[in-house]
Amino acid sequence: MGDQGSRVHMKRKIAAILAADIAGYSRLVAEDEEETLARLESWRAVFDDFVNRSGGRIFNTAGDSVLAEFSSAVDATRCAIDIQESMRTRNLVFPQNRRMEFRIGITIGDVVERDGDLLGDGVNVAARLEGLAEPGGICVSRGVYEAVANKLSVPFLDIGQQEVKNIPQPVHAFRVEWRNGGRKPLRRQQPSLLKRWSHAFTSAAAATGIAAIAAGAGYWLMKQAPEPPIALAPERPADHALTTQPSTAAPPVVVATPTQPPTPSQPQPPAVPEKQPLPTDFSEALAVLQKQGGIVQNASTAPELYHNARSYEMRGDALAARQAYLAFARLDLNLLDPLMRFAALLRVQEGRAGAREVFAALADQNRSPAFALVHALQFDGPERTRRLQTFITANPDFAPASALLAEDYSDNRIGATQTIADMRKEQDALQRFLDSDGEGKLQPYFLDHSVAGAWLDRARKRLAALDTSLAHSMQQPNVNFMRHNTGWNVNVQLPEAASSFAWRIGDSGDFHMTASTGAIDPRTGRPAPVTWFELPPDIETATLEVRYADASGRVNGPYPIQFEWRKALVDSQKQILQQFTSAWIQFARDSGSDTLYFTHLISYRCAIAKAEIGFDNEAPNRALPMPPCDRRDPNSIPYNAKTTFNAPPAAKSASVRLTYVDGSTSSVATFKR
Repeated sequence: MGDQGSRVHMKRKIAAILAADIAGYSRLVAEDEEETLARLESWRAVFDDFVNRSGGRIFNTAGDSVLAEFSSAVDATRCAIDIQESMRTRNLVFPQNRRMEFRIGITIGDVVERDGDLLGDGVNVAARLEGLAEPGGICVSRGVYEAVANKLSVPFLDIGQQEVKNIPQPVHAFRVEWRNGGRKPLRRQQPSLLKRWSHAFTSAAAATGIAAIAAGAGYWLMKQAPEPPIALAPERPADHALTTQPSTAAPPVVVATPTQPPTPSQPQPPAVPEKQPLPTDFSEALAVLQKQGGIVQNASTAPELYHNARSYEMRGDALAARQAYLAFARLDLNLLDPLMRFAALLRVQEGRAGAREVFAALADQNRSPAFALVHALQFDGPERTRRLQTFITANPDFAPASALLAEDYSDNRIGATQTIADMRKEQDALQRFLDSDGEGKLQPYFLDHSVAGAWLDRARKRLAALDTSLAHSMQQPNVNFMRHNTGWNVNVQLPEAASSFAWRIGDSGDFHMTASTGAIDPRTGRPAPVTWFELPPDIETATLEVRYADASGRVNGPYPIQFEWRKALVDSQKQILQQFTSAWIQFARDSGSDTLYFTHLISYRCAIAKAEIGFDNEAPNRALPMPPCDRRDPNSIPYNAKTTFNAPPAAKSASVRLTYVDGSTSSVATFKR
């Protein structure tokens, strides 16, 4: 029985298994434990994000080791390449001895799933292949190679049969050489790559010999004597300090300006058209470049660099686009839209955590409010909102920030749990944004003015929708009083889903928290609170206060409610009479009887000033006797009350009309015999 029970949770399947760990992790921890652990957490977030986006699942972790499964060898290999490329660029800001490099092994094999974990040869072989990989490299089995060779445009290096520990048969392995098209490893071709990339992340102070590169709280401070940074100037070639691998774009052409005419023995440079001057207005210059198309050689101005970055993006050359955006960021201009597109590219390449680290690394030489704002946008949830609010407080005239804050309160970001308070905050932020545009405080922060126009269109449409929604929604609680034998029942209808509810008598003292109904409200994901409470029967007038916590836990209120016993009694009994008109009178069950019962009207007589009855085609003109209202027991029927009325023998129907205490009159209700 025990063996059978254990097999219930196990099943076999074929899966692509990815195994990864960090080369030299123990040494890194020994040298600087706190920094290594902090960086591991950040980099694991990027790793996990790539796995999730590729449709994979992490099923086991231990320290620096990760095991993930994929349904496809192609997905697993693409994910591994994305991870290694992302980590490679992130490692460039660290000295060689502090780099954190994953080794990855991938195989396809038969595995056994037990309670979410995977076991078997497939997992073991992937772990052995990971051991064959170089730091920062990928090693795959023959099965993976055959599955992906014709589907991914990356070269493979056959390293032959490999004897590995605890695997009885040799494993035929291949290394993925995605970084350089199968040539020698890139690090051998470009010995100064680290220095050249460091210029993209350091300020001009690097020329003094010290480069302090910070990527968040745990970034390693690297001191070295780098090559002098190449300045971005119109007459200089493109900034090669931003190059991370051989570019696919055509090399820039430098126009020679010799002091003497060239002699026949001197080779003449090829004639190229001179760069045409662009409008001084950035937006107009960008429009000209977009109309011309192509890549601008020797790009140096903001419109040129931004145009190149967008052009590379459209071509699918993410690396070249990133280089152009980095060059733009070094200009440190207070322009929002290029930086937002740069951040979007980084999130695709490295996840949100990676984008945060890149912006943190660039923060020392980027002092513009636009850069600080985009950096704040790379955080999630309440932290992003908090940073946006802090930014707006420090930069009240930076108009685009209000539109971004409105987005944090919108249903697009919050979803079905958007509260009325969220809607009001979104409404207020959008109105501030539109008002700022009217004051001319919007366009200066956009390089491409068409982007600002699109923001304005969205803001106007969303604000109109919010205005309509808030105008037609209940803005505060609605209360209904109901008298019963032992007191008053106060039923409160809230304007939105609540996670808690409380009340009190008067405007001071403690609130009484009600219990839970026990049912989960799908709008909040929490138990719904009881939204009714009782008052003593002898209370005459009082000011009540109620408050509630909405789906986000934000407390709303207190809302004052006025109670006056006579009005509350009349209103509640009138409401019941209007809801149940068919119960006003009733013919006796004996079809031959002429007796009519009107006990229902007597039960709610405190709301009735006059009740009249008529028969057949005549209008109601005969009064039904109503006993006086008894405040102590308003729904009771006095023992001596007359509760029946004799109808004419030939009458086929009766009609009733009520005049209420508040002076209003009911419609005529007809009752057939």
